[in-house]
Amino acid sequence: MKDNSRFVNPYNFISLPEKKAHAYTDKDKHYGVIRYSITTKTPLFIPNSSNDNAFACRETDHKSYDFFSYTDLSNEKNVSGKYREPVVPGSEMRGLVRSIYETLTDSCMGVLNDDYPIKRISVAFNPGLLHFEEDHSLSLVEAATIQVDAGQCDKKGIKDGQIIYFGTPRSVGPGQKRIDGFSNKYEKGKRSGYVIRWAFGVNKHFYHVFESKNSIAVNNLNSKEVLSKMESIITSYMEQPAAKKDDKKAYKDYIEEFETFLKSKEGYFPVNYFVYDNGSVSLTPATFSKEVSIKNIVDYAGVFAPCEEDLCPACDLFGKIGTTAKSSRIRFSDMFVNKAKSNESYYKADCVTINNLSSPKISNVDFYLERPKNATFWTYDYYIENGKVRLYNSSLRGRKYYWHHHPEDVSFNNVRRTNLNKTIRPVKEGVTFNGELYFDGISRKQLNQLIYILNTGKDGLGYKLGMGKPLGLGSVTCKVNAVEERKIMLKQSKVSYDVSSYDYSKLTYGNVGFSISVQKKFEKITGLNSVPKQYEICYPKTIGDDDHGFEWFQTNHNSKIARSREEMMIKMALPKILDKDISLPQTKKPSRNNRHSSNNNQKYKKKK
Repeated sequence: MKDNSRFVNPYNFISLPEKKAHAYTDKDKHYGVIRYSITTKTPLFIPNSSNDNAFACRETDHKSYDFFSYTDLSNEKNVSGKYREPVVPGSEMRGLVRSIYETLTDSCMGVLNDDYPIKRISVAFNPGLLHFEEDHSLSLVEAATIQVDAGQCDKKGIKDGQIIYFGTPRSVGPGQKRIDGFSNKYEKGKRSGYVIRWAFGVNKHFYHVFESKNSIAVNNLNSKEVLSKMESIITSYMEQPAAKKDDKKAYKDYIEEFETFLKSKEGYFPVNYFVYDNGSVSLTPATFSKEVSIKNIVDYAGVFAPCEEDLCPACDLFGKIGTTAKSSRIRFSDMFVNKAKSNESYYKADCVTINNLSSPKISNVDFYLERPKNATFWTYDYYIENGKVRLYNSSLRGRKYYWHHHPEDVSFNNVRRTNLNKTIRPVKEGVTFNGELYFDGISRKQLNQLIYILNTGKDGLGYKLGMGKPLGLGSVTCKVNAVEERKIMLKQSKVSYDVSSYDYSKLTYGNVGFSISVQKKFEKITGLNSVPKQYEICYPKTIGDDDHGFEWFQTNHNSKIARSREEMMIKMALPKILDKDISLPQTKKPSRNNRHSSNNNQKYKKKK
């Protein structure tokens, strides 16, 4: 019986070791092929991207895909009822095996973007003005904020960052002042400030004017870094499913004016900011906003960032691109099914619609970062302990893996088609694909390691392949069927070619040279039956509401706007893989009042 009060998050992390391993120095070389197969334990889906409306879905912006095959579907109007032989591209297996090889050999994290993690926080940022000094260095100046009528600004075509001139503002409440009239042309004796229209959308009663206090908060900012971080925030807002057309226009207008300012290398531009104790600054476009981390993901990866010159075991075997490129010594063939009576027999259904698959949310530090000891709140750059902000050098939690669903828990219910989800044609469970891995001049140690990875089905371990991993799709087991080693020998001026079977019967995790520090974590999260059957594997959700996982995170944080960073709080963090209990509790929906107060955007908008 299912325990409906708790759930297991679909993913977890195998923590990184203390040191990155170096490429092996073995000099022996082996050539040949590993013949192996994969068998689906849950439905599998890999899209044929040649047609993103393969099933002629009428819903606007709803995408639908057939399973990958060698057929070009670009001219097909509707593939419903038409079945092609499914193929697993070799590139899919290559990516899968490489990520596992990286984990088990303490190698680098070969695929990382340079994004800056972004997190919403519940405290206000300070008003400020970016300013180019006479030597074209970029500084941040403290500012005071004053309200101005939005209608007047729109009527005069005032843009973000534009200077206006005005008289003495009047008081309209505690700490609030308002401008009754202004000019966008210089007037002697008048005060001046810079308009910022941003505040999470349009149709506001008031914009803000930032007036310089002539006090520098930070000197010598890097323009390129400033732009990159601001673009990260703007992009995150534009990609929100709830973002409307007018909202996106407001976001786009702001960043365009921001870019124009940076290119000009003169004048002032309004931003909001917070300065840390070490002098680092966080910039945002709004008073209540998201906070950009000081460093990007590659920096937080530390020594496990993608290799440059000092290669790890994975880069040495699989190759790498860049200034110090290295060619790969292995090649994966495409994988084909065992022949059946009809192509239709391979598939779970003609087509099914699956729930929304959102992109990874590295901003969810509740899950993507371990809780620092005694911390009540934490980000990538600081944590709160005993009511004090403490800066620290965080590191990534580890390598992301998905738990395996029990096959009986993977179902396709009636999901309404939207622009956020997809309709697909998945291969059913129990289908076997066969393929080859060709190796060229690798060491015996490397060969044994590859064989072990491709033969873990015998140990009850499985991997995740394709799309829909959080929903339970893509669980597969691997089995090696044969290993052939090829030798070319020169005897008495004659070349002989020999193919012999390679004995892999006694290979174990321990004797192939894999990392001992990750073994238990790897075996647990790849175990097909590691998650107790009473728990549902799903993203966080509130009781009785499957579609509002964000409310779980609201409940996990402060229910009210914090007056300072010291008051912010995170209640629960993601359990570790080896914890006895890997589940988390579902939470009750926050009350209506708390839901509004925890949504800083809405509250700030109402104040306007």
